[in-house]
Amino acid sequence: MKISIEWLNDFIDTGDLERLAEDLTLSGSEVEEIERPFEKIKGVFSAKVVERKIHPNADNLIVCKVDDGKGLHTIITSDKTVSEGDLIAFGSCLNASDVNGHIVESLEIRGIKTDGMAFSLQELGLEAHSEGIFKFEKPVEIGIDVKKLLELEQIVFELEITPNRPDCLSHIGIARELSAVRRSSFKIPKPSIDFHKGDFPVFIETDKCLRYMALKISGVTVKDSPLWLKRRLSSVGLRAINNVTDITNYVMMEFGHPVHAFDLEKINSRIVVKDAKGGEKFVALNSKEYTLNGGETLITDGENVLALGGVMGGKYSGISQETKDILIEVATFDPVNTRKTSRKINLSTDASYRFERGVDPNDTLDVAKRIAEMVISISGGKVDGFVDVYPTVIKPKKIFISSEKLSSYMSFTPDENEVEEIFDYLGIKTSRKDNGWECIIPTFRQDINQDVDLVEEFARIHGLDTIPSVMSMPFVKGESNPWWEFKNKLRILSTSCGYFENVNYSFSNPKVEGLFGDTFKSGIKLLNPVSPEMSLMRSSLIFNLIDSLSYNIKHQENDVKFFEIGKTFEEKEEERIAFATTGAVSPFDYTDKRSQDLLIFKGEIESIFKNIHIDFEFSNENMAGFENGRCGRISLNGKKVGIIGQINRKVNEFFDVDTPIYVAELKIEEIFKNLRPSRYESYSQYPSSFKDLSMFVKKGEIKAEDIIKTARDSSKYVQDVRVVDLYTGKGVPQNSYSITIRVTYNSVEKTLSDQEIDSAFSKLMELIESKTGITLRKVR
Repeated sequence: MKISIEWLNDFIDTGDLERLAEDLTLSGSEVEEIERPFEKIKGVFSAKVVERKIHPNADNLIVCKVDDGKGLHTIITSDKTVSEGDLIAFGSCLNASDVNGHIVESLEIRGIKTDGMAFSLQELGLEAHSEGIFKFEKPVEIGIDVKKLLELEQIVFELEITPNRPDCLSHIGIARELSAVRRSSFKIPKPSIDFHKGDFPVFIETDKCLRYMALKISGVTVKDSPLWLKRRLSSVGLRAINNVTDITNYVMMEFGHPVHAFDLEKINSRIVVKDAKGGEKFVALNSKEYTLNGGETLITDGENVLALGGVMGGKYSGISQETKDILIEVATFDPVNTRKTSRKINLSTDASYRFERGVDPNDTLDVAKRIAEMVISISGGKVDGFVDVYPTVIKPKKIFISSEKLSSYMSFTPDENEVEEIFDYLGIKTSRKDNGWECIIPTFRQDINQDVDLVEEFARIHGLDTIPSVMSMPFVKGESNPWWEFKNKLRILSTSCGYFENVNYSFSNPKVEGLFGDTFKSGIKLLNPVSPEMSLMRSSLIFNLIDSLSYNIKHQENDVKFFEIGKTFEEKEEERIAFATTGAVSPFDYTDKRSQDLLIFKGEIESIFKNIHIDFEFSNENMAGFENGRCGRISLNGKKVGIIGQINRKVNEFFDVDTPIYVAELKIEEIFKNLRPSRYESYSQYPSSFKDLSMFVKKGEIKAEDIIKTARDSSKYVQDVRVVDLYTGKGVPQNSYSITIRVTYNSVEKTLSDQEIDSAFSKLMELIESKTGITLRKVR
């Protein structure tokens, strides 16, 4: 929300800019940026046209000599309305720049060289499009800075307005806030105009229009707006169109209540507000055609759609240069329906931005009087009456706040007079009771619904920084939550392994999901997505993790380790943890040249969960979206709980990443069910012995994990089994590989004899030899 300081001064003395910014920020309307919208205009001065000639080589161009008080300069223009004696805005070559900072350059046009240019209002930032150069209407001294003459030394605050404060989306609303913070008065425009009720028929046939006022004004002249009006609109980012339309925008920025003007001749003698049935076509003021879904609020004349209520007016009922009679609409539309309409048709406007958040229906008459007064003073004409349809009057809420509760929350006992003074400045009327205040909440404060809201209002105006730092409430210890503690433990373990936590949106891109085929079930499709790339509820956390990883790589962060804990959405919501990594294993260790690999990644996942005594089983299984032979399922106690693998080339290309990406995802709810209390097991104080066993294994017939499991189960003395060598090449039969396992034997009761170890090892060899596809090769 942009606020012009010049404009704000109409309602309250703004004073020092630094203090103004601090007051607004502390009140809750944070100042994000201080702008000077015309600051790039430099070196533009008033000048006089002293000579005018037709270009000798181009009949459609004019060559002029201008005097800027420092000398004569040559300009060429296509504006044939220029005459000798005109006072214009002139900038010399290399010394002047327009509103966008573009430097004036010398040009040679059809044999004549320029040493400057005449500026239009478009180049000065006061119009969206200018037909000709700007000419001063009143005499001015030449050689004066145009920014000074046109009062373009404007200062604008860019404010962050929270969604619950639509009353602050206006200059009057901000002035009211400053008035409360500074405990000083502010002015609201009080139009002297009055008008009578008319007989123009207005019908409301929907509950989504809370109030509709139609004001007829005849005999207006549609033309350019005066400079002061263009200046103010331009300073807050609105383009000037014509005087009538500009006035409606001006009043919206002043009161925060959107207003629309119709050409009365293009309306079929009445206004009917109703719901769209669906399928209707609507051409908006932006010249785009929209097909309505049904349920939108339509402003019609009983036959034709004139406007989309709360969003935008229609092209064929808008104001034009030929318009003589106008119908001003001052209405209030349902916020929820306006928001849905705006999202459905993907059309957001300054009007919908305000209606979505809530507009005060009870300022309608004041807004109508203000706009009528401005139209008559700027465009001429007279008011022919108004019609106001207000089916269910919205009355101010009454809320009681006890002095005891206010003191309890504030940690001190506020002065009663200060409480009433603050509420009065905020527009809240109070009446003192024995133990507190009954407050009447103005309808422009739709965010105040209970007594704690009043506590907050008092606190922020009193000054949050002045509230005593004492414990106002007794400490209450919360109950232990094992599920939360489990997830927090996973976060700690993941970060200890070098992974950084991601928090992504719960939406995913259907194109990305399509790359993984049936590996994941299809995500739930959203009826009204924010964008096509976020049109599904995610069925996996992996999609967004890869996207985050890709973003980092494109910003020169090549060594990435991410994890996320969050919900996925298939037939039901399910919490999972996912990991994604690429790049170097130890990027800060220059002696470690290793890059991430599937086995290293698998080991990191295992180490994280071994800390909570979870031992997974891993099994190969080719899946869409992953490299064949480099992916598989993760199981726990025979139940599949996750996947792990290397992303395939197609996915890499989609995300524009050329390094291997490894991902894993686990269902933590299943893991949580299998958690067991930690228990102590005595360790052996006796020496251990190990034996190595080498064998040829036929590929595809038996898995290494089956060999390890066989070894583990072969004797009660087996303490550990691990693979120490894997080899393919010379001396190894075709379609086989050589694997060596090391079996460690130990007992917690005694030192094992050679006979006991040999007996156990012989039994193991018999078990291994009995398996098809294995040939013992070497024993050591």
